Amino acid sequence: MPTLRRTATSRTLFTCALAAVTFLVIAFAAPTVDGASAKRHQRGQHAAGGKHRAAAVRKARLRARAEARVTRRRLKHEDPAPAPAPSEPAPTEPAPTEPAPAPAPAPTEPAPAPAPSPTSSLLGTAAGWNGFGVGSWPSALWRPYSGVSPFNVSVVGAVVHPDSAGIVSRVLSWNAQNPVGNLLAGTAETSQDYAHPTFYSQPSDPVFVLHATGGSPSIEGMRIPVPDAARAAGGSDHHMAVVTPDGWEYDLWNVSSKPQGGGTLVFELGGRTRIDGNGLDSYGTAARFGNLGGVIRAQELIAGRIEHALFITLKCTSTSTSFGFDTRPAPGGGQSAYVYPASHGGSSCSSTDNAGAPPMGARFQLAMSDAQIAALAVPVWKKTILTALAHYGGYVGDTGGPGFAFQFESGTTYTSFGVTDPLVTFAKANNLPTFNGTYVFNMASGVDWTRYLRVLTPPSK
Repeated sequence: MPTLRRTATSRTLFTCALAAVTFLVIAFAAPTVDGASAKRHQRGQHAAGGKHRAAAVRKARLRARAEARVTRRRLKHEDPAPAPAPSEPAPTEPAPTEPAPAPAPAPTEPAPAPAPSPTSSLLGTAAGWNGFGVGSWPSALWRPYSGVSPFNVSVVGAVVHPDSAGIVSRVLSWNAQNPVGNLLAGTAETSQDYAHPTFYSQPSDPVFVLHATGGSPSIEGMRIPVPDAARAAGGSDHHMAVVTPDGWEYDLWNVSSKPQGGGTLVFELGGRTRIDGNGLDSYGTAARFGNLGGVIRAQELIAGRIEHALFITLKCTSTSTSFGFDTRPAPGGGQSAYVYPASHGGSSCSSTDNAGAPPMGARFQLAMSDAQIAALAVPVWKKTILTALAHYGGYVGDTGGPGFAFQFESGTTYTSFGVTDPLVTFAKANNLPTFNGTYVFNMASGVDWTRYLRVLTPPSK
């Protein structure tokens, strides 16, 4: 019967279609499982046979890939939340972080930078301060006082004094034939030695009681070790500086008595300053600078490097406060006015020389570049001094002589112990001319001092 056959066939087709739909629903609507449910599901798959296991693996891989694509799209458009710090190092490369700043390099010479701390190259092998003593002299790398001392601060950023040209013209006019005085070597233990000898005492040296006949209450009666062989400079100022093992620099002026083996060390005026301090407020020079401040040492000249300001001596200094910049007036008694870093005046100028003269403590500088100095037809030793004057300048620290001059360390520092003055050895090696038994370092020639010398305003306190 045709009608019945069509009906049975339709039912058969319907049943098959329903079975297919049911299979698809079961296959694609499987819920996400976790924990024990996942394990039961896996056991069910295992029981169902290899086909079902393979299908589950494929579905899991497809699901993982889909989730990964969703995550990447989200991260592309949103800021990712910070990942928690792993308790153990992760095997994968960590996310890049902001690089830490590199450590600042250790300060090196020359100094606009603070002075370097003592290192093995700066330390001596004796028992005195910093290991200094006879045969263990300070090297060319060392300089007295701290990095903030006015002597160790460069002229970078300094301002030219408004009356610079007039002051320079005045001081250079005092000795027209030799406007910048010669430096002399070979004056040790002679009446021509107005420089500052320095002695680094040892703990075993004899002890002396300090006595100032002119009144120096800050150090009166103090007991300090002083080398038995130490002697004051031979000139009428009779300077002497003693650096004790505890780092104090004792600056004495006009030493008149120093007995052998200890006792009372007699001088007219004196004071002290820390050798690692600012080098100021002592009592050995007119400006009250420490005696080591600004002097040119043999080791520096030999090495061709001077990393500090220079000590300047002028014929006289002004009594006027017209220099400005907190210049202090002369207290009387023939003293001049003074400006920082000086804390005392010097010999005052006469009425003829006073106009245009600077006060004690005034700062000078050579306005030449390194290239200009290198191009000068002058000896290397002179270029070394000129470079220091260009980089650090110089301070007026005393009065005397015919005009404008710098200062060497006194050779008595060495000859007191029977050691040859190294400046004399250097002068001989460089064939410097002699005059009256001394070696002459001519500073005036080869430089246009009128053009390049200038006066700066005082440094910051």
